[in-house]
Amino acid sequence: MRRARPNRRPSSEQDLGSVRAKGFAMTTKYSEDRSDEVSRFSVSTSTEVTIQISEREGRQFILIKEQHPAGTISTTEHTIEIPAALLPELKRAVAVLEESFADEDEPDQHSQHHPVSFAHESEAEFARILDFYHILWHYEPRTFAIEWDEEGNVASSFTPDFYLPDHDLYIELTTARQTLVTKKNRKVRRLREIYPEVNVKVLYASDYQKLIDKFVASGAFSEDGRA
Repeated sequence: MRRARPNRRPSSEQDLGSVRAKGFAMTTKYSEDRSDEVSRFSVSTSTEVTIQISEREGRQFILIKEQHPAGTISTTEHTIEIPAALLPELKRAVAVLEESFADEDEPDQHSQHHPVSFAHESEAEFARILDFYHILWHYEPRTFAIEWDEEGNVASSFTPDFYLPDHDLYIELTTARQTLVTKKNRKVRRLREIYPEVNVKVLYASDYQKLIDKFVASGAFSEDGRA
């Protein structure tokens, strides 16, 4: 499961604190002077890393740059370009890193259940139903690339809400308005075309409500959503 992470609101050139681990300190600063710069921090006395948002031919990218300021031994620059469509995958990687380092700092906490930050209440509700029936689940564990531009960069992606490993099945909840349902259906069709080996099921609003009504009627689930 993914650890819930607090939202951060950076301010102009505000020092957000130092992270000390394994003998070194890293200070992160955010700047609003450049509209495309998200973060800038030093990893050593001669190396800086910047994270920027860039746009090319209508596509957005996340740029991670390693820079050596003028006057240092090296002035080389290394850049990693990640399509913005893969942002869910990047967030997931950061979450795994956070949990890994937390486990190192707190070795006795391996058995604790890490909270999950759901995008919608319906997802949290569905997770409680799965827990009640002892169905193992993972929340948004994988992002599938479904469209690419002419240069081969990922232009669109799809991240199903749940994966049930014991059933090898992805579940996508669709309780939103019809325009969003249509868009989501298109992505699901595209996913099935590209990844025919992937099992994915869409749970529409009417089906989802029937599931909730059945669960409430069983007495296992109250109207306020408590199992």
